[in-house]
Amino acid sequence: MIKPEQCERLTRKARKTLEEYGLGNAADLLLSSSRWGIRLDVSTVDEYRRTGNSRVGGDPDLPENMKWPLTQDGVPMTFLAQLNLVDLTPYTPNDGRGNLPERGMLYFFIGVDEPAYHIEHRVIYEPDAHNLTRREPAGETALNQDDFVAHSVTVLPNLEFPTYAYIDSLALNALAAPLSGGKVAVEGEEGLYDRYLEFESSWNHPSTQNWGGMFGYPDGQHPDAEHQALLQIVLGEEYTYDEQACEKKLTAHYGGDEERTKQELSDTLLLLKIDTHDAIGFQWWDCGELQFFIRKADLLAGRFDQTYCSLYSS
Repeated sequence: MIKPEQCERLTRKARKTLEEYGLGNAADLLLSSSRWGIRLDVSTVDEYRRTGNSRVGGDPDLPENMKWPLTQDGVPMTFLAQLNLVDLTPYTPNDGRGNLPERGMLYFFIGVDEPAYHIEHRVIYEPDAHNLTRREPAGETALNQDDFVAHSVTVLPNLEFPTYAYIDSLALNALAAPLSGGKVAVEGEEGLYDRYLEFESSWNHPSTQNWGGMFGYPDGQHPDAEHQALLQIVLGEEYTYDEQACEKKLTAHYGGDEERTKQELSDTLLLLKIDTHDAIGFQWWDCGELQFFIRKADLLAGRFDQTYCSLYSS
């Protein structure tokens, strides 16, 4: 888990940066809605001199008995990333949101990324990170894996703030200091909301090296990515972009327990997000983001076959 001193250091840095953006009055509100997670950056181009390291793009290192995952049409899925959990363990969130296994490998494969919802994919957990061999696909993959350049991965602790869709703009602007004449900045004016969007863009995307993250916030136009994921995982139904209708279906599934529904949505975690990244060759539609979700209960049980994949593009 993230060490307490690392949490304190990142929190102090965040508070100082918020003040620099004129958001000091809202620092407590914003920090309370932030999420601890894992930041994933590219390091150097991976020349495959070792196996079992954390890698994004290129070819995976697989156990001898593991079959390459195929799409329903029998086409090899495209390898996206392999994460050695030993690299991740020191930075898993200490708020209970992301308890990964301490050892092993986590692999991410994908089929065709159309449509943008319920994308065919595989997340595979291999408990043993030893005796792995670099494997190339037998033929062209669903997304043409040859286009993705292998990079070693640097893992860092992360304190992520709500994205555009998830920030409570009304609560934020309500904390604005009065202007002359007793007026308060409102949305549409140069108020706290506008300053926050500048802060979030800078803080959550501090480097061009960053290609992904775990357990933070997904990008999107609306705060309903968890609704879409949970509805598909639990009921196998497609989301109709109606939050109330979705929650009604979920509540019926949970025996009329509305609190259970709220908790299950809160416990639907962003297992991994993969951003568009030129160096690797990732291009998700119009500079979008690929998102993998998992229920907290499934994560704790090691059920990585119970996941959901979608794509957000502006």
